[in-house]
Amino acid sequence: MNAPHTFLRGRYSVRKFLPQPVPREVLERILETTTWSPSAHNQQPWRFVVMESIEIRERLGAALGKPLEQALISEGMDAETAHGRSERSRLRIAGAPLGILLCLDAEAIPFEENIERRAHEYQMAVQSVALAGGTLLLAAHAEGLEGVWLCAPLFQPDLVRQVLDLPESWHPQGLLLVGAPDEQPQPRSRLPWQDVTVFR
Repeated sequence: MNAPHTFLRGRYSVRKFLPQPVPREVLERILETTTWSPSAHNQQPWRFVVMESIEIRERLGAALGKPLEQALISEGMDAETAHGRSERSRLRIAGAPLGILLCLDAEAIPFEENIERRAHEYQMAVQSVALAGGTLLLAAHAEGLEGVWLCAPLFQPDLVRQVLDLPESWHPQGLLLVGAPDEQPQPRSRLPWQDVTVFR
């Protein structure tokens, strides 16, 4: 296997980080590389909210933890276990050296009269933001950092916008926690490419 493929396969998701900040010049390189991601119609609908402050991450983690705890209880989990899950989520967000919220700016999508076409354009914008998120994680990996993608903001978009004072047109898609890893989990199994590929 050649070096680029070895590098790409070396990225892994982590949830435990060393307590050291990400240097600003490293962060800026990661963000600049991320903006070179492909996007539908080259609309580049991604927007990034960088949370370097632990106070901001703490506030966001606490805000997201409350509805998570309530949802778990409503699904039948006992209150103590649900609170523990919520608290672990809060600490994970607050404890990361860096949080980057991925947003989709709806104003970047041209208005379409046709409802079906409008839905497709929005879906393409979501795909574009997801590609940017993947690029960001790989750019972090290139800097010796690792990260993890959390989907929690997707379920509480209004709450996230309120906590971070974001425009209504910014639709949260995911939260990336990034930093120097303090763990190296065992690689998870992958489906063989032969099992997920067809040739026509």
